Amino acid sequence: MLLRRLRADSRGFAFSLDILLALIPLTIILGMAAANMDNIMYLSENTIYQSSLQRVGSDAADTLVETSGLPHNWESTGNPSTVGLAKYDIKKNLSVKNLMSPAKLSAIDINDLETLVGPGYGVYLKVSTANSNNSTVIRAVGTYNASSQNIVRVERLVSASNLDLVASLEGLIRDAGQPRTYTTIFPTNNVYVQSYDYWVLVINRGYNSATVDVNNNWVVDPNEINQHITEIKQKIDIPYMYNETYFQDNIVNVRTVSTPGSTMDVYVIAAPKGTPEQDISLDNIKLRPAKLELYIWTR
Repeated sequence: MLLRRLRADSRGFAFSLDILLALIPLTIILGMAAANMDNIMYLSENTIYQSSLQRVGSDAADTLVETSGLPHNWESTGNPSTVGLAKYDIKKNLSVKNLMSPAKLSAIDINDLETLVGPGYGVYLKVSTANSNNSTVIRAVGTYNASSQNIVRVERLVSASNLDLVASLEGLIRDAGQPRTYTTIFPTNNVYVQSYDYWVLVINRGYNSATVDVNNNWVVDPNEINQHITEIKQKIDIPYMYNETYFQDNIVNVRTVSTPGSTMDVYVIAAPKGTPEQDISLDNIKLRPAKLELYIWTR
């Protein structure tokens, strides 16, 4: 009878021993978790922080490539509430997504970018041609901060050109008879004139004499055009163009003499300030695949 009681009582001891054995690894796990709690909290906070930084960068990049900004012509007013780089189609009254406006690319500055991403962030923007073998930077804004521990890079594929064709007269043909004048226009204001150099590009096929003037100011005179020169480039002097706060149309006149069978193309090209003469070409007007890279970090 006593033996039976001992065996019955021993069940409680065995059960308690099982609990103790089970608690040992649990205690070890809890101890390790407590010891590494700082690391766990750091990893969690870092993940949340990085996700937040990525979201800010993505939202800013989407705004730049998908919208023209507010107002849509902020590059001409010089006072944007929100910047965007997409070209604005006046006829359709909407932004053309992923098509970069050369004027907006030229006008954007670091203050515009910092306002877009918000306080507390550093930002660097680079737009370049997408050709990996011979990539050319179209526009860079800001300074890349290589010393920052957390940098988010966001990339968007876009279309862009180095130059903007603002006016053209193509296939000018002069039959026998009296000299003829051809006319076109291009708009400028003070912001555009300060942001861009304007060039006249002449492709000549046989003319011995012609003039190109802007608002009755000679840009290309007769001595510069003869049948042996096929291409002429001349920068338009700033005083020749309208330089007010609002847009005004500059009048371009091409006056040719009688040269039967000859043809001529005349283009007015807007190029970012400092663009070298050798880069003023029809090839640089063409749209090319490009990439917009936006780097963002906390200060």
